[in-house]
Amino acid sequence: MNKRLIAIFIMLATIGSTISQNKIDVVVPEAYELSNIILALTNYGRTDEWEVMKSTEYYQEVITFFEPVKNHPLLDSVNYSREKWESYLSFRTDAFAFQFDENNKLRRNIDFYSVDGYNPFDAHLNLINDFVEKSNFRQFFKEHKSYYDFIIDNYLEYNFIEKSVEFLKNFVGVQHSEPDDFQYFIVLSPLINRMNCHRDISVNIVADFPTVPYGLLSRVIMENNLSNRLNGNHMIFTELDHGYINPVSDKFQQLISNNFDWQKWDNNSGYEGINVFNEYMTWAVWELFVKENFPEIADSLIVQWQYQNVSRGFFAHKAFSDKLFEITENKKNINDVYVALLEWCRTVENELSIPKIVNSAFEKNLYDTKVNVTLTFSEAMTQSDVFGVILSEMKSGRKIGNNKITTAENVVWIEDGRNVSFDIKTEFKEFIIVFNQWGILKPIISINNIFLPTNNYIIID
Repeated sequence: MNKRLIAIFIMLATIGSTISQNKIDVVVPEAYELSNIILALTNYGRTDEWEVMKSTEYYQEVITFFEPVKNHPLLDSVNYSREKWESYLSFRTDAFAFQFDENNKLRRNIDFYSVDGYNPFDAHLNLINDFVEKSNFRQFFKEHKSYYDFIIDNYLEYNFIEKSVEFLKNFVGVQHSEPDDFQYFIVLSPLINRMNCHRDISVNIVADFPTVPYGLLSRVIMENNLSNRLNGNHMIFTELDHGYINPVSDKFQQLISNNFDWQKWDNNSGYEGINVFNEYMTWAVWELFVKENFPEIADSLIVQWQYQNVSRGFFAHKAFSDKLFEITENKKNINDVYVALLEWCRTVENELSIPKIVNSAFEKNLYDTKVNVTLTFSEAMTQSDVFGVILSEMKSGRKIGNNKITTAENVVWIEDGRNVSFDIKTEFKEFIIVFNQWGILKPIISINNIFLPTNNYIIID
């Protein structure tokens, strides 16, 4: 590898920590944090519920410090909405390729573009340098070095990174060490709350750009909450394992093309072709990791991330993941696993369908706290005698913020599994019943092992 390129990366990682034996650098690069601060200050960054991590003292310090430049013209120029996610992601991630020169001006030093055809950071470089000067950004970054160091110093252990890498190497059968000039970066910002990504920076340099777990952001890692730690692990694991799964998929590209019709597995995820398969695979492999290493908490944690992946458009995630688990119990060689999994994909994909609620009715007594509900589904469902729901209280047709997770009672399935009746007990007089959402431990699932889509609901008034 070009020695100048290696030197550039050493300079980029001015705040970082390295585990030499695994060649992992955890970094909070200055230009990358600048890009995240800029995006957080835009109208979209301030108003969108999910894009920017807002529930921290650090975020409030950002808003306060940069208040004098809240009307800087740069902020209007890079006010990318969710529909312009390519520009948003490019602006944020491409900043990794820049560093400050001796005149305190940002310069591109690496030929790296995170999204083909987009270069918004380059296009706005003059305005960015002007923002840096007028906002005194570099002083802000310097003042928060101890906070960045805390995140970096605890990130690997908190997120079980070494255990994750060991598992992935064993899973794909990696028997050799990386070349001496290989480098793997985990690039962090305390402001990211959405859109993690994995990127090849060069032939021998790869990087993941994940969300930082809240336990590190709030400096409360001593609570050692295993669920919180594994939720944080999921954020990086499902990016990290692309570096292991994607090369295997590339080797089986023709077999995937012949046996996995991605359009039959996708529900408007935004992915296409082999990338759909890889998304299913990487999230399913995380479930294998949790089941093997943390069996005491695996089931309750896995179902939550299955909700998430279904909401992303990968509607058959549970069916896919359960089949992968079944196969790996008997087959350990990754080649055999792929062959068996893809043979299964071909046999079931023509029967894949998304279940829906096609009719609902309810009866309630105004003097009682019990409501009887009847649902009709578009297809037969698994006739479980228990499933969870979320009740969201309403007044005059508007949600008022009172939510309760509870369990359906007296569940009775009718006919062939397309109809079910159940009771709900609540003090709410007007409310929404939400099915299959984060927080519910017992989902409603079709007989084909596919979730009723997340956020399905009915109104009780």
